[in-house]
Formats: sequence, structure tokens, C-alpha cells
Amino acid sequence: MTAIYGLPQSISAHFRFRSKPVNARAIKAIIPTCKDWDGLRVTIESLLKLKTPPKEIAVANDNSERDVPSWLSDYPVKVADCRGNLGPAKARNLGFGMRNEYDPVKIIGALNAVFEGNPLPDFVKNGFCPELDYQNYAESPKVFKWNSPIDWYYFTDCGCTHDPDLFLRFEQAWKECGDCCVAISGPVMGSGSGAINDYMTEQGVLNPPQEKTIHGVSLPQAIVTANALIAGLPFAFLGGFDPQFQEAAGEDLDIGIRLRGLGVIAWASEARVSHRFEESQSDFYQRFRRYGRGNRRLELKHGLPSLRARPFSPEKQDHKHLAQLAVEAMQAGYDEAIDATERGILRIVPGK
Repeated sequence: MTAIYGLPQSISAHFRFRSKPVNARAIKAIIPTCKDWDGLRVTIESLLKLKTPPKEIAVANDNSERDVPSWLSDYPVKVADCRGNLGPAKARNLGFGMRNEYDPVKIIGALNAVFEGNPLPDFVKNGFCPELDYQNYAESPKVFKWNSPIDWYYFTDCGCTHDPDLFLRFEQAWKECGDCCVAISGPVMGSGSGAINDYMTEQGVLNPPQEKTIHGVSLPQAIVTANALIAGLPFAFLGGFDPQFQEAAGEDLDIGIRLRGLGVIAWASEARVSHRFEESQSDFYQRFRRYGRGNRRLELKHGLPSLRARPFSPEKQDHKHLAQLAVEAMQAGYDEAIDATERGILRIVPGK
């Protein structure tokens, strides 16, 4: 019997990384919040009810007002104050532990790389991460280590409830995937029996697209921030989420694409999260319009073919109207984000 192998093109030949095992009892959870304190409370209480609760919980306060509700002090959480509404990407980075200030010694190597004509490395682009340890300060560093008792970081959103075995499911998914794993994604379902929540569940709107590996197994091409576990070292090395995505749309697909240059994103099918969606067609339309804008920004950043939404026929006829509304909204958002001055120009992007 002959085995025929192919190599997944998403993994870059320029990097060598192997992750440490997931320890369900040593995970830090990060929750950004913007004007949704009730949803934040739901998420915190759900995480604390896990069979293996997070070792740490960070709340990224992405509100213009710095005041937080008094009840938050009743929970074992740390608050990262974003000092203004900076967007979910920046908020998650701050909750993760990135700092706006830079280590004056470590940045020398990064700056030397710039002097040599290379772009600013990702690991200093969006903020300094103290746990990211590297040597060769006089030149561009080549080896990176992670100096923290926590190796894995869980990202979720306000208004989410979690399967009690969530982190144990992630632990098992890492074992099945192997140490090529850089992140693990799980399914996100609508909460409740309303038409919109049912649509979000049936259509898998918050589940990442998947592709088949060399073993014929379907694995995610990206992560969705309502339910994603990411290894700390590659996340910090890549500079975390890109703050250029200032809305909750596209920033998770972007980090997923970049993570896949370092390894594989595993799929934990039983690590389920339920997300509360408003049963409002207006809110539904605005959500998908935001997704459309995010798709256009993602497309331009990575030089992808058109991601403008196309009409499709849902399996349930009851979802036909919502499917049409979602496509219409995504197309409107996509068209809204088009910059006509970018047409007719070929750009050479450093480091690509």
C-alpha cells in the first residue's frame, strides 16, 4: 500500500514552532466589553462554573468611561483599562498582556532589522509583550521563548455560556492534533429558540471555514473570537490582533490566517459555546453589514480573491428571508468599505 502525501501550503517554511500541551487548569481567559456589562456577567459566571475554571480572567474595559460596575469586584478578575473605545482587537491585546511601552534593550534588535531595510517585526508592532523572551538584542532575533506559567489563552465574548467540559475538550483536541497545534477553535451556537438564534446555529455563522488536511481531516482555516484557544508564544510573536480592524469583524479571521503560517488550528467539535443574539432584524442587519466591511479589509490585507457575499439557498425554508437579509447586509458593508483610490495600483508589500 502506497501513501501519497501533500503539504499544506498554509504553513510557512520560514518558522519552526511546536506548542506545549494544553493544561486545562492553566488557561487565561480574555473578555473584551463595550457597554455590555450584563453580557459580561453572564460570561464570567459561565467560565467560573467550568469543571476546570480559568487560572486567570482578564476583562478588557473598552469603554470611553473608565468606571466599572461595583459587582465586578465580587469576581476574581483583573481589569485592563483601555482608556477609551479602541476596538475589540486592541482591547483583546491589552487583556492578553501587551503593553504600549517597549523594553529599551529588546527593541534594539527589532530596530536594527528596520535599519537593514526590513519592516518592523510583528512582535513589537502592536505593543511589547514582557513574557516574549528573545536574545541577540544587537541583531534581529531568531529564537523566541515564552516566559510564563500560562501557555494557552482563551478568547470569548460577552453574553456567552460555555460547555462545562470546555477546557478539557481543548486539552483532548491538542492531544489528537499534536504539537503542531497553534490554536484550537470550537463551535458557536445561538442561545435560545428565536428565529435569529436558530439561524445563527443552523448556518454556523460563527464557525470558521474549514479545509481538509493531508490526512483528510477537516480543520479550521481561522478562529472565531467567541470561542478560541491560542498559544501565547505565537500570538505574541505575531503581534496579536491587528488594531487596524477597529470593529468586531475580520480581526479573528486575520489572526487565524497568520497563525496558520506557524502551525495548525485544531477543531474541538464538542467544545461548544452558546452566544446570545438579539432577536432583532435591525441588529441582525447591522451585524452582517459589519461582517461585510471586515471581509473587504481582510481581502485587501492578504491579497485574497473577492470576499463579497453571494446569494445562497439555506437548507431550512424558514431561513430564506434571513439568508437574503444577511447577504444584502454583507454586500452593503463590503461596498461601503471599498476605497476606489486603491484600484489600478499594484503595491509591493514588504515581508510578504
